[in-house]
Amino acid sequence: MYLISPIPVFLAWILVELSRERMKTRYDTRATNHHFEEGNLVWMYNLKRQRGPSPKLQQNWEGPYTVVKKLNDVVYRAQRSPNTKQKVIYINRLAPYRATDHSSK
Repeated sequence: MYLISPIPVFLAWILVELSRERMKTRYDTRATNHHFEEGNLVWMYNLKRQRGPSPKLQQNWEGPYTVVKKLNDVVYRAQRSPNTKQKVIYINRLAPYRATDHSSK
């Protein structure tokens, strides 16, 4: 009968915990910390690619969208214009909209 020594199992568990903490720290440094309110303008990251030009040449962000409602801390309902269907969007796919001012040139 083979018995597994508890020391390698314990060491593996410690390494997994250290790895988990490193991954969480790395994720938290890059995670978005935006909070949007109703009426704010936002960009939405587009995951779908269309046929045509290479995906490298396609736009990654669509917008501006208007935040219609905050469903919970990380999910929002947004709409591109009053006549379009509302979309439910996770916060990681949203970025604040900053209008460009070309009149100063």
